[in-house]
Amino acid sequence: MPATFQLKTNDDNQYSFSFVNSKGELILMSGDYDNKEEALQGIKEVRTGSLMSNQIAASKVPDGDTFFVIKDATGAIIVKSVLFNSNMVFDNALHIVKDNACVADIVDLTL
Repeated sequence: MPATFQLKTNDDNQYSFSFVNSKGELILMSGDYDNKEEALQGIKEVRTGSLMSNQIAASKVPDGDTFFVIKDATGAIIVKSVLFNSNMVFDNALHIVKDNACVADIVDLTL
């Protein structure tokens, strides 16, 4: 199974999406959107942002784990990654996103 975006709804009927690798492991999570079209636009912006180094930012939490975000063209954060406790795993996840997000299929779990 290749890396995919998974489109979901929550109990409040808001939409969100995640990006999972070929093993089904979570890498990126979005915030909530009011409708499906906004969530799909968010995925489109992640596809673009994953190819633009200036739209990807890395950071650390106080305990030392690292994460990264992808921003849209205005600088607003679209998605955040999970926390990584190893630089090697962090680099691998970032590489997977850069190589696969632009072509990843969308699995619609809202149907």
